[in-house]
Amino acid sequence: MLAKIVWQTKSPVVSECFNKKSITSIIKGGNSYNFYALTALAQKFDVSIDKNAIKNNDQSMVNYIYRNYNRYPKADVTIKENYPLVACAISKNSKNIAIIHHVDEIHSGGTFGHKLFFKMLLNRLPKMDLVITVSEYWKNYLLEKGCKNVKVIYNSFNVEDYNITGDAKIAFRKKYNLSDRPVIYIGNAHRQKGVYEAYDALKDIDAEFIMTGAKNMAPDIPVKFLSLDKHDFISLLHTSELVVLMSKLNEGWNRVAHEALLCKTPVIGSGSGGMHELLTKSNQVISDVKNLKENVIQVLKNRDRYIESGYKFAIQYDMNYFNTAWQTAVKNIIM
Repeated sequence: MLAKIVWQTKSPVVSECFNKKSITSIIKGGNSYNFYALTALAQKFDVSIDKNAIKNNDQSMVNYIYRNYNRYPKADVTIKENYPLVACAISKNSKNIAIIHHVDEIHSGGTFGHKLFFKMLLNRLPKMDLVITVSEYWKNYLLEKGCKNVKVIYNSFNVEDYNITGDAKIAFRKKYNLSDRPVIYIGNAHRQKGVYEAYDALKDIDAEFIMTGAKNMAPDIPVKFLSLDKHDFISLLHTSELVVLMSKLNEGWNRVAHEALLCKTPVIGSGSGGMHELLTKSNQVISDVKNLKENVIQVLKNRDRYIESGYKFAIQYDMNYFNTAWQTAVKNIIM
């Protein structure tokens, strides 16, 4: 009989994608990672989503905790994302695993509710049989917070999805009416992702600046905004001469930077959180805003040097690595 795994997520999107066995264009970042982890485990185990752990948009956190605090799903292994880790009961009849991408106490809000959430999160993490995270930065953080068993499983991708032709790049430029100037992608159109600082530092460079997202949260800077499906986003990364990601968030890893390297496009980033490991190990450039323009000019003149090392690093983390890592982690915790 296959071991029974119950995954607790507050995200209806993760649940929907898992049930449909396909990923949608609206699922991003940590949710994408969690979907692929669910898919990996479903190859070897009996995996289900805990429907009660899914949080409705109009549901208060107090109501969410009340609904879940004394409920124990029947499972050999229960895997908890951060909200269910706080809200849902920890079963003594199950092995318990937490998946933590990052813990950003600074930018997530300073209200009493946020402070209480993080206090409860950090109190419960050491009670887990295993904590899985996405970079050495967060592994060290979690060990310092009292977790005894922490494993890093890096963000991974279907590498073949990132191979496109030169014709696709030409078609992308035509579809979105781009000029012949070099394209510099500056990330998600959100203040916390550093697009204001990136544009202000680079606006004198003769380039076509682009930012993306589901919604333009930085409409007051004169940067072309695109809302793209996965294929066109990959085409954008290929078309870009350079990707600049000056995130102010304490990043778990930064999937966009990793994707850019798979597209053989150099990356300059702030190096916040786990992004530091990604950029350092791939021999890309970490920059502050003060030196950003100088670094951009330098990288544009030496692209080939960064392309080779970046791609060589990024392709290590394909789905064979990812599936095996997750399946082995769970198998070892059951034994």
